[in-house]
Amino acid sequence: MVVQDDKLTAKSKVDLACLPPCYDALKPHVPRVNHHVALYKRADESILEKPNPYEEEQGWMRTDGVLRPVWSCGPVLPTSLVDLLDTTEREQEDEEEEEFDSDDSIENDD
Repeated sequence: MVVQDDKLTAKSKVDLACLPPCYDALKPHVPRVNHHVALYKRADESILEKPNPYEEEQGWMRTDGVLRPVWSCGPVLPTSLVDLLDTTEREQEDEEEEEFDSDDSIENDD
């Protein structure tokens, strides 16, 4: 497991749940939370004035009449991490193929 001072490599194991949200994920989350808090704060009022959640910059998008959260306003993963994950995945596939090939050759030798 990677700790604070360790360098991240293709063989590193990282618990992604421990990473803080990036700015692009945090930016649409804050207005959604603000909208919920505004509803709770005004819950005792008979006429509730609030912005529509699907208005621009509110953290929600409206698709076919259904509200869905905007999860990120940019890329979810940095390009360098995507490249690292692709490399790791290809290496694992190559290792599995080598193991499979070596198992076949052992069976054929018998």
